[in-house]
Amino acid sequence: MQLKEDTTKTVEFPVPPVAEATEERLDDFSALLGDDYRDFKQTFLEWLLIEGRDTYKREGYADATVRTTHYKVEEAYRWLWEREESYTKEFTPDDATELIEFLVRRTTHPETYVYTFEKSLKRLFKFFREKRNKDIPEWSHDIPLDTNSDSSTKDKFYPEEMRALYEAALAISSVKSYHSVSRSERDQIKAYLAQRFEMPKSEIGAEEFERANSWKIPSIVSVSSDCGLRPIEVGRAKVDWFNLENKKMLVPKDESTKNDAEWECALSSKSVTAVSNWLSERGSYDLYDGRDAVWLTRTGNTYGSGTLNRVLSKLIEAADLDQQGRNLSWYSFRHGSASMWAEQEGIYLAKNQLRHKNVETTMRYTRGSVDAATKAADSMW
Repeated sequence: MQLKEDTTKTVEFPVPPVAEATEERLDDFSALLGDDYRDFKQTFLEWLLIEGRDTYKREGYADATVRTTHYKVEEAYRWLWEREESYTKEFTPDDATELIEFLVRRTTHPETYVYTFEKSLKRLFKFFREKRNKDIPEWSHDIPLDTNSDSSTKDKFYPEEMRALYEAALAISSVKSYHSVSRSERDQIKAYLAQRFEMPKSEIGAEEFERANSWKIPSIVSVSSDCGLRPIEVGRAKVDWFNLENKKMLVPKDESTKNDAEWECALSSKSVTAVSNWLSERGSYDLYDGRDAVWLTRTGNTYGSGTLNRVLSKLIEAADLDQQGRNLSWYSFRHGSASMWAEQEGIYLAKNQLRHKNVETTMRYTRGSVDAATKAADSMW
């Protein structure tokens, strides 16, 4: 298969080898695996090369990344066809989670190999959203991958860091009144808001100054710190999940992620205040009319890992957090919350708060910390 990114560059992507049993199974699909699948792969690989990294800026991935993605996605589809015993171009987040679980539990591949599959499938789902306009949420899973590197599966936020990020969210979400500042200061704030709202500086006025004072991001950070919200849960959260009077977040079983259980999670007073203020503010925006999502992006989309990690980068910078070589992501809230609850209240309460079906999953998030070990050592003798 050959693709041209531009007139000066040609990249070859041979079809990867497959297991003999799978090859035999593919013979049954040979009539369907013609132009239809080739056209699909051609479009996907062209997108990766030309705009896969950033569609707006038309930045593609390097040849080596595209080649690796091609191989992994090809293997993933052949696994899917073998499992379904039929040809399909549809690959869902549930399929992806099942594949990752299969690779972790039933193969001898190192987890760095599995992690490459994960990244490649995320690029496939991004392609579905951006080029095929499919309503596919940001994919995430609860299967820890130990890649023997500084991956986000190992990293967590500590309680003091979560507090600092919350304070940063409050600071970033607040600006002075349009009419209370000098002309030069107003001009500086306009430049900041133009970048934040991605609109021309000339269009920034009193309304944008008022809109900048928001409880949306502080409430997301606070609830994520309390409950270890997955990115997909930030996007799925509904207004009726919150029982603020009793300081609870209630996740109905039919809206639960990764399992079909109903969950009741505790909220801190900080979260109750932030969510209460946000819900009052939320009601003033036309964007939320007729919609029950608690949080939406400024364009009216639900949040996912991409948008949340961009928010997090700004918060980390504002909080002047020392990353210490860590690869932090939104999941760092989840890992930090799991450790915090397990160390302070016990593993079973942490299991419920993090909405894990099995306590073994919680234990993978809480492999201990220096602080916990120090406290244990002090109490030994």
